[in-house]
Amino acid sequence: MSLSIISLIVLVVVVAIGFIRKVNLGFLSIGVAFALGTFGGMSAKEIVSGFSSSMFVTLVGVTFLFGMASNNGTLDLFSKKVVALVGKRTILIPILMFFLSAFISAIGPGHIAAGILMTTFAMYLAFEMDINPMATSLYAKLGANAGCASVLSLTGVLAKNLSEPLGYSGFGLHLFLSTLLSGFLFTLVVYILYKGYKVKADNPLKLSDIPKFNRDQLLTIVAIVVMVVCCIGFKLDTGLFAFATAAVLVLLGVVDEKKAIKGIPWGTLVFICGVGVLIHVIDTLGGITLVSDFLTGFMIEKTAVPILAATSGILSWVSSTTGVVMPTLYPIAAEVCEKFGSGVNYVELISAITATSFAAAISPLSTGGAIIMSSYSAARETSTAELNKMFRTLFLLSVGNVFLNVILSALGVFNLGGLFY
Repeated sequence: MSLSIISLIVLVVVVAIGFIRKVNLGFLSIGVAFALGTFGGMSAKEIVSGFSSSMFVTLVGVTFLFGMASNNGTLDLFSKKVVALVGKRTILIPILMFFLSAFISAIGPGHIAAGILMTTFAMYLAFEMDINPMATSLYAKLGANAGCASVLSLTGVLAKNLSEPLGYSGFGLHLFLSTLLSGFLFTLVVYILYKGYKVKADNPLKLSDIPKFNRDQLLTIVAIVVMVVCCIGFKLDTGLFAFATAAVLVLLGVVDEKKAIKGIPWGTLVFICGVGVLIHVIDTLGGITLVSDFLTGFMIEKTAVPILAATSGILSWVSSTTGVVMPTLYPIAAEVCEKFGSGVNYVELISAITATSFAAAISPLSTGGAIIMSSYSAARETSTAELNKMFRTLFLLSVGNVFLNVILSALGVFNLGGLFY
């Protein structure tokens, strides 16, 4: 049996173990990568080179900064104030929840942090205002997923770091807009299914009842605005600037430094970078090329995008978008482009891959769906029958979302007319 086939079998086994045993794939992947790479004749230096130090620094800096904004209540209070602006115009709440979540996700926290914050907030808000909690939390989670591919967010940073070694760059705006469009379209579907246009709240939030931003929260907002302007407008390094901004806030006593450090999702970061090491070893041993050759064997130019989109959606049901799907399928997308040349566009391929993978992420088997179910259970006493119903509903919605994105891929929507690359 060739090393390329062995490496792919190892990847499947690792993902299966993570899914069944609920262990962190990052730690497991690094250990397996060492064993597999050594067996394949790779040196320790070659194996370790798959760990992206630049990506790790960026993700730590960004999550540290926005952990501060979460810990001192800035993001929560900001969200409440924006919702309160709606007042009695509660028909706008579904739209507001989506775009507010997308905005918070896009400026740095990403789909995990923004998803947890906004989905939990949306669930309690729904019970407080006596509106549909499932629909309200879905608007928030879909928004968090839709906005997460900005150049400041974890997904955008990962996409950049995965693509540059493959020879592709300058697609940040395109990836963000295509993911945002995908999320917005399915949010419209949910809006219609749950009759969001008929939302009427008995107890809307009042701006006068919400406290003002304190000194620490105002300083945090200023720091985030400065970072956004400098990183987007002046192309400064996001991770290093986030560290600098966080350091200033620590010196000003804006937040408890120890709490902020504990708030960094170390497990997630090790997950992403650890799986990256394993994918690097598999790629070196020829596994990625083998999969690429298999997929392209029955692909034609017109089916390349929907096939990879469907693959990403299915893979996302049992694994992480940023930890597994993107590191695995981005190199395959580059291989597909090599085979078909100008007939297939790399940016369109990764846009379809990313958007469809996040489309699957409202499944109860993923973090997004799990957050919705746990938030519901925390907000009110829930029976087993209710939980089972929520599980089925979320999974079916996830399937529908993936199907919608595959259709969009087949129609060439993720090309966005070639306007942004």
